[in-house]
Order: sequence, then structure tokens, then C-alpha cells
Amino acid sequence: MVAGAGQDQRRQKITEWNDTIRYKPKLISAIRYDFAPDNTVVYTLRGPRQIGKTTRIKLQIKQMLEDGVPPLHIMYYTLDLARGPEDVVDVIETYMKYAGRRRGKSRCYVFLDEISSVPNWQKGIKWLVDVGRLWNTTVLVTGSHMLDLKNAAERLPGRRGIVEDGHDKTLLPMSFREYVSALNPDLGGLIERCVPTTQSKKSVLRSMAENRIDDALHRLFMHQKDLNNLLDEYMVTGGIPKIVSKYAQSSTLADPDYETYLHVLTGEWSRIHKNTSLLNQLGRRLVLSMGNRISWSRLAKMAGLSGPGIAADYADTLERLFMLAVVYKFDERDGRMLASADKKIYFTDPYVFHMFRTWTGASAMLESSIKFLGDAESRGRMLECVVANHLIRLAFDLTVKKSTFDHHDHVFYWTDKKQREVDFVMDDRCGTRVYIEVKTGGVAGNVTALRTLMSMTETGGIVLSNDMLEEKDGHLVVPASVFLAVV
Repeated sequence: MVAGAGQDQRRQKITEWNDTIRYKPKLISAIRYDFAPDNTVVYTLRGPRQIGKTTRIKLQIKQMLEDGVPPLHIMYYTLDLARGPEDVVDVIETYMKYAGRRRGKSRCYVFLDEISSVPNWQKGIKWLVDVGRLWNTTVLVTGSHMLDLKNAAERLPGRRGIVEDGHDKTLLPMSFREYVSALNPDLGGLIERCVPTTQSKKSVLRSMAENRIDDALHRLFMHQKDLNNLLDEYMVTGGIPKIVSKYAQSSTLADPDYETYLHVLTGEWSRIHKNTSLLNQLGRRLVLSMGNRISWSRLAKMAGLSGPGIAADYADTLERLFMLAVVYKFDERDGRMLASADKKIYFTDPYVFHMFRTWTGASAMLESSIKFLGDAESRGRMLECVVANHLIRLAFDLTVKKSTFDHHDHVFYWTDKKQREVDFVMDDRCGTRVYIEVKTGGVAGNVTALRTLMSMTETGGIVLSNDMLEEKDGHLVVPASVFLAVV
């Protein structure tokens, strides 16, 4: 049973998906739904608006039906118009009464969309769990008000069941690997065959850290030109499915496409009672300083904020909204971050960067973005941003304790005593560490700091190039597009 006002919308969402790029994030199919009858599990699925959460859930329901799950055992309901926790209780109890004895001992699957629009929704779920209404049920709730959803879910201690890999899931924009698979399925299929699992990613990464060229790199290097072209487009569109699809179909993006996502951000910002004008001022400076080392004090001064605390608070909020990623300096003595040192700040997706950039001064948005990337230095900054976010994704994939993952403990930068920099240090805390330099202007650039850090810790290094794959002077040189396709 797919309940609520979503039946026609469900068909519409899937029809829209059929008419655009066929993108299926692994996250949805990777969520486990079947457990012991006495294990009631409550998941949250967070992510920005327009990222495709509703479409992904409905595709999951479609897959369940195709796999033979009886319709009676599935409930979908969108809660946009619900007023409080009593509405949540009423919707679920109505469904459970309908299913009644006909479900037998079989498990039910309840999908509640946009639950973060309901004040105190967690009280309804808590009551239903406590009185046994959700026995032998898996619940997945979604929300676009990400901070509200996270905070409310934390008020359900002991009522979310037992799962191995965490209750809170996040749907992010496409990675470059997912982007390639969506736009070039044949090439995407080759990537999947070369690096099919998280463990195989780890194996290839370790071979790179040991200055060895894995067979997967050789095979993908043969398609390096195609990968480079796709990476150039990815740095224009980012990984938001609707934007990717529109650009793929028409090679254009209109100003309203950017403005839609900007309005989502400013609306969320106003909801949490923060100043949108100050956000604009901060955004301007974040765009200009992306990838450069900076302190909270200097950022606050540049943005005209009242103090470093405001800059740090706004950056932290943007991180929790999956708009920014703050990278701290690596302390080689204990393998941890130096919180007091300067930070490097990146946007989480190229499209988010372009959105901020146009909001804070650029005009003719698509043309401006393409022109920006036509400058070698600017392209290098954007590529460094993409690499930062893919290293964070990789660290999450490789880490064992996903429920407590914090990227600040896994991805860093480093400088020597002369302030020469290594762009990234990635450590999965499970025995894999690697140092990475982004040198797409040519691999003859200065890698003195990389060699210094490698010699201090006996850990391998990778230099990302435009189009070279070779072993060189104790480190590996890999095309950036091939590296990003692997991870």
C-alpha cells in the first residue's frame, strides 16, 4: 500500500527520472531494511532540497515491489501539510489498522517524506515505538530542514533499533564517479569492473601510496581523454541531478536554475534565525579565499563580521548544511588536526561554489562559470575543491565507525617550517594514509614539501596531473580525472 497524496506524484517522479539521466545513488540500495521482528529501526535521510531524496525513495519502493514485497507491506506518505506529532501518529495508526492481520508476521516498511516540516515529529515516533505500534517495522524519514531533522532524531534515544552502520544517512550530490556512470554508462561500467568495492578502492589507494601503478589505473588511463572532458563538465554543473540532466540535454543553464538553489539556502538560513546579509558578505570572502589558508579572525575581518566567533559559527552551520568543508592542518607528531592553525575552506560541490560566486557578484551565471574555469589558476582551485570533497567521501567509505565519522579527523593539509604546503593528507584510521598534491599545471611544480613529509613519516605520495601516469622520484603521478573516477 502506497498511502497518502503521493500516488500520482510517485508516478510523476519516476516518469521524470525515466526522462532524464538514470542516476541511482548506491546509498539507497545500501540501506538495510530487514531485521529481526523485535528490532524496530528508524532511519533518517537528510540532504538539501532538489537533491532527489523523494525520487530515490520512490525508486526504492518500486524496486521492493518488483522484488515481490506485497504492496500492503509498504507505506509512503508525505507530511508537508501535517501540523504536529499527533498527525504522524494518526497517519501510521491508520495504515497499521488497515494492514492489520493481513500482514501476518511479515515486516512493514514505512517511508515518511518531509517529516522535518512537522514540529516535534519525534514525539509521535517515540510514542508509536513505546506502545508497540511499530513492531517488526522499518521506518525511513526524510527532511530538507537538515538541522531540524538531525536535532529531532537525537531525541529518540533507545528507540531507533540496532543497525551496524548508523541510523542517519545523507544523500549528497553525485560524485565524479557517479557522474561518469550517469552520462557515459559504458565507461561507468568499466570503472565498476575495475574498482567494484570499497575494499578494492582501498587496495588501489594503497598501491598508489606505495608508488605502484595498479592495473585498474592502467585500464582507466586508456580512457583518460574522455574522463578529462567529463571532469571539465562536472566542474561546471557539479553533481545535482536536475542540473546535470538539464546541462546534458541542452548544454545550458539559466539564471533561475541557480536562483532556485540559492533560495533554498537563504530560506534555510532564515529558518535558523541567522542573518542573510552577513551570509552574503561571508560568502564573497569564502569564494575569493577558497583553498587558501586562513584564520577565523582574518576571515571575519575580510567579511566585515563582528568577530572570529561569528565566522566560525557561520562556517560550522554551512558545514552542517553540507555547503562547506573545513580542512585543518595535519600534526605529523600525533596524526591529528591542529585546531589552532589556519584552515582551508572548500565548497562541497562545484555548483554550490558557482551559486555563491554569482550571488556575491558575478553575472551571466553559466557564461561566468565557464569563463572562470577557463583561467588555469581558477580551474586549479576548483579541481582542488573537488579533490577535497572526494577525499572526504573516500574517508567515509573506508572508515569502520561511520556513525561517529567526522571528516576533520581524516582529511587535512600540511605545511613545513617554510610554509611550503602539501595540499591533502587522507587517513582512514584503519592503516591507510596518503599524501596528495594537485599539480595540474604540470608535474614539474615544486613538490619539496611532499617529499619532506613522505620522508618524515615513511608514507607514500600522489601528484595529480592533467594527463600523466608514471612513477617519478619516489611518488606516483596520476591524472586527476582517473584518480577521481577510482575513489
